[in-house]
Amino acid sequence: MIHATKNFLESTLGSFPFLLMVHSIAFAIKLIIFIFLIRHKSNTSTARKSTYLLLLVLLGAHLEDFSWIAKLIYHLFFEGASYQPILFISRIAWAFTIVQYQAFSLFIECLITKPFKLSIRHKIFLTISSIFIVYFLGTAIFHFRNFEVKDRSWLEFALLRVAALYMLIPLMLSCMYSLVRKLKRERIPRILRKQLNLFLKAVMAPYLISDFVQTCPYNLTSSWITYWATNSYAFISISTILLTYAIFYCARKMMGLRFLNMSKHVKSPIESSFINNFKDVFEQLNNAMSLNEIIHITQSRFKDAFRLSTRSISLYLRPFDTRSAQECHTTEFIEIEKKVESVIDSKETELSTYIKKSKILIYDELDFNNFYEEKQKTTAVLQFLDSINADIFLPIFNQQKIIGYIIIDQNARPTQFYSNVERNEMIVLASYLSTILNLIRNRNLETIISKEKEMHEELYRKHQEINQYKESIRSFLRHSKQREIGILFYKNRQFSFENKAAKELIGVNPNVQEGDTLVKRMRHLARDVESYKSAQSCIAHDIHGNKLVLQAIPNVEQHTIIMLVYYPEVSDILTRQMEMLKDPSEWDYLLYLETTSSGRLINKLIPGSGEKILEFKLSLLKAALLSKATLLQMPQEDLKPTVELLHHIRLRTTLHILNLQAPEHAMEVAIKLFGINPIFGIKTKEEPILKKLDGSGTLFIQNIHFLSLETQAYLAELIRFGFYRIFKTEQRVTCDVNIMCSTNQDLNTLVNDGTFSKELFAELRQTQLIMPSLITLPEEELSELASGYSEQTLKQQAFKNFLELTDHEHRRLANNRPSSLQELKTKVQQLLINKSKKNQIYDETLFDPAYEVSDPELIEAARLGKQALKDPAIMAMLWNKFKNQNKIAAFLGVNRSSVNRRCREYNLT
Repeated sequence: MIHATKNFLESTLGSFPFLLMVHSIAFAIKLIIFIFLIRHKSNTSTARKSTYLLLLVLLGAHLEDFSWIAKLIYHLFFEGASYQPILFISRIAWAFTIVQYQAFSLFIECLITKPFKLSIRHKIFLTISSIFIVYFLGTAIFHFRNFEVKDRSWLEFALLRVAALYMLIPLMLSCMYSLVRKLKRERIPRILRKQLNLFLKAVMAPYLISDFVQTCPYNLTSSWITYWATNSYAFISISTILLTYAIFYCARKMMGLRFLNMSKHVKSPIESSFINNFKDVFEQLNNAMSLNEIIHITQSRFKDAFRLSTRSISLYLRPFDTRSAQECHTTEFIEIEKKVESVIDSKETELSTYIKKSKILIYDELDFNNFYEEKQKTTAVLQFLDSINADIFLPIFNQQKIIGYIIIDQNARPTQFYSNVERNEMIVLASYLSTILNLIRNRNLETIISKEKEMHEELYRKHQEINQYKESIRSFLRHSKQREIGILFYKNRQFSFENKAAKELIGVNPNVQEGDTLVKRMRHLARDVESYKSAQSCIAHDIHGNKLVLQAIPNVEQHTIIMLVYYPEVSDILTRQMEMLKDPSEWDYLLYLETTSSGRLINKLIPGSGEKILEFKLSLLKAALLSKATLLQMPQEDLKPTVELLHHIRLRTTLHILNLQAPEHAMEVAIKLFGINPIFGIKTKEEPILKKLDGSGTLFIQNIHFLSLETQAYLAELIRFGFYRIFKTEQRVTCDVNIMCSTNQDLNTLVNDGTFSKELFAELRQTQLIMPSLITLPEEELSELASGYSEQTLKQQAFKNFLELTDHEHRRLANNRPSSLQELKTKVQQLLINKSKKNQIYDETLFDPAYEVSDPELIEAARLGKQALKDPAIMAMLWNKFKNQNKIAAFLGVNRSSVNRRCREYNLT
């Protein structure tokens, strides 16, 4: 088995072609390193000496590899040629092997000795090495022709053995002893210690072991291993491969560790984690509102990015006034602050100038620089860093003045160095911190964040207005025949169609269906023209609910009235209500009110057009197009319909109503809204309301005056800046929530009494909706509202004409005025129900099921009735609203089994 293994290794790894390839690769790698050292040699004298010695080591290694290459080429291709050149090269290689080891020992000691001078021991070894070198060089030159074994001197073979033992034992052992002693006794930079540790373990130890095994194998236990180690080409191949890889690995690592001071900083590959997460840091810093929060974010970022403990990172902010100094500094930092201030705030010295010119001070790199080229200012900086126990001192500059600094404690990362990439990352973060700190110190940050939120709100308003404008324009282009004008004649109480367009626009026979609402408006308009002998016009609706303009012109000669019918244009919509506008510049909102879906919803909620009602509806539309917090002041019954309307127009999906019935107790509302610092041990089952509503929700706080002053302050901060603080912490969370509030108190009086937050009132008063009181509303406007609700109550046109409110009923409503719109709606509905029962035509199907519903989405579902079961989207909306199949069935007026079947079909659970 042993013999077979030996034969296999010799036939593969020990073959001449394989061995030639191995030594060629080793020669090439060492040549690359040799050229690199020549091109990047340091300018410092200590490093230059070490570089020259290392070049001699590589030169000896090159000649050794070249000797092997020449020998292998000879055996492969020139077996019959003279062996004299090969032996000559080998003898030269033997001489330079001595050079290699001697340079090796001097290089190691030169690397850690400052300044390096030859001792007696060095001179003795140099003398002995020189004797060996001279002998082998002389043998190569003067015994060139003696290449046969029988012609070669016995002394040559003896000295080869002695030289091998000399290099490995007295020369290298004495070198290693001296190295260990100096490492224990002398202070050596950490970077250099790391280099030596890597060099000894990765290169020197394997190299010496390999040579020792080949030179002194007699103590090995197995005779075949002894023979294989001393005579096997396979062993040489394996050892050469391992040593070559060790040299390549060591070279890469040590070059990154500023080997021989060839680079200014420790190097490492760029990692994407810092870059990928930097945007999150910027966002956190942008949202920071206090210096303590800046300190917390900085410590957290350094901990994650540079693998440090939070306790080893400190951010010191230089005091610029008494208040900020007390805010930023604690007693444990006083000593370090005094030492730093005594340096950077003193008269201009070489040390203070050096610190102010440097972007960052890294102890290990400065220590390494000072080892190779000691300078007074570098020594002073190292002493300064020692005095404050710092591995890193990172100044934060603003306009060439230090406004703060970051200190990382010594040995915070004992096994790793700070690389050039990490250095640049720290500098970038310090630069950005400078801007944020400057804004906070100048009290501009809050203003900037507030202005930024105002800009976002203004952009949202403009976007909404553009959408309203587009929808308004589309409404005029909706009908393909909208530019056609219908012409009718009215004579002797009879209508006659003059063209086809009139018949299509009217849609009914006006001489037969006299009870139709449109026909009644036409006859009323014709009687006005007959009475006043002048042109009259009005707005009516066709059988589909679309607006029509009716314009009547008298023809005195023929005793006929000419009536024009057409879809309205912008001027027709605006002309009739412009005179009621207090501010004529708001004509665009009037247009949106009459032509867009948002406007139709508002007109549905408030079906009146008097001066006060119109003013309120325009205010409601403007508030709906904003994303600002809104304060509602109206009767309690009208709050929910108004909130649902605003919530729907603002395109929000989740509505949360917080109804406060008594003053806040134990900050319970604040905890529900904002969450609580875990340190207080208060466990809540649900996440904060604001977190759940973020991005898609509306929060309505009823009776906001019941909130505590502290909760009001938190809420004011959210409204103003667009983020909230977790209760009892400085941690801020960005939040996009529509906020609506209501109160039945005079907030201005509460502010003066000190029971309501001045800041919150200042935010809420920017968008207030104050509904005009129905008690003081003009009788005409109240009657118009009642008529509008009467129209909404009934589903069938015929019964609308029969059950419409009489003048007597309008007077009864005016004499016993309701206090809210919802109360008015209820009274109108009750009047119609009583009238229908009195005339024995009462039927629930006559009345619109969506009449008492205020949510725009539920209104559509209520009108569809059982047909809503066929629409998955509507059923999903109903499930999200009610979360109960029985409630859905009751709302739609269908069996629960039908709802259950559809819920299973649509996977609604």
